[in-house]
Amino acid sequence: MTGRIVGAFLFIETFLQLPAADARAARLLERLVGYGINAVFTESESYDDAWIRLAHSLGLRWFSSIACFSDHAHRNRAVLERPELWPVTEAGTRRSPMEWYIGVTPTYEDYAEARLDLMCRLVQMHGVDGLMLDFVRWPLHWELECRPGAQPQHCSFDSHTIRQFQQSSHVSVPAQTAAEQASWILTHVRTQWTDFKCAVITRFVREAVRRLRSVRPDLLTGLFVVPLGLAQRELPMAYHAMLHRQSSWVASVVREAADAAPGKVLPALQVDSREGPVLGSDWGPRFAAGEWREIARDVLQLPGVQGCVAFTGTALEFDNRGAMLRHVLQPDSPAG
Repeated sequence: MTGRIVGAFLFIETFLQLPAADARAARLLERLVGYGINAVFTESESYDDAWIRLAHSLGLRWFSSIACFSDHAHRNRAVLERPELWPVTEAGTRRSPMEWYIGVTPTYEDYAEARLDLMCRLVQMHGVDGLMLDFVRWPLHWELECRPGAQPQHCSFDSHTIRQFQQSSHVSVPAQTAAEQASWILTHVRTQWTDFKCAVITRFVREAVRRLRSVRPDLLTGLFVVPLGLAQRELPMAYHAMLHRQSSWVASVVREAADAAPGKVLPALQVDSREGPVLGSDWGPRFAAGEWREIARDVLQLPGVQGCVAFTGTALEFDNRGAMLRHVLQPDSPAG
């Protein structure tokens, strides 16, 4: 990454509901600039170039992102139209929807190829400054399944994926029901199963970066990753309220990521939780504005951290949270 990035994630609906030519659009972005924001992050499969030009005119970079193995933006149409893509749990049944999320099994080459093609078209058609890979993982609604005491579901034990696992790992899985095969795999060859799943995602990411750089060598690329466990991570989504964690957990998990991938970590920080129910999601308990300020302060002073992304940018409007971010970035500025 080049220079410190202080981003604001805005849902695409923000840009769909307001034409870029409307004076309110410029005021929205100008307020973000006033908070110290220098980049917009959003997620969609197409963009209004007028918004990107407006952002650039105000000195903001524009980072797009693509949901790789989730089709929630289309109400999970992919798995409804192609049931074979629907993740299969260790119980041998389809993964149940959790809020808006189901996920897509990552082993289907044609689906993965279509997502790669979409990424390349997006960066060719629009003047974005970067592309983030989102939902680039095996099915997991981590905001709910990784809370203390929750049990994440193992996926996907469909016949196609198990066949790929056997071919790549040279493991012979007994010809049983999906549930029995899942139990055998998790009991006898769990390490090989984990390595296989990691290899599937790694191949996809490597190919995505190769293709994107062939189209746009200057394009900044990264991943939104789950903030759990040691890994080579770039943008851990350290949403403490969603995970029912203490605010001190944020700096801890970001420090761990920065130690594992020095100079490459750009943490996404939860600004507030009150927008969640409006979107049909549980974003965890409310927390005070002062807690947000402490999180931003503690994270931005960590060595090896490239900045942060405020999730969401619209929440910076609540309780002077944007002014608090500005004060953390520029201590001599008013704290709000």
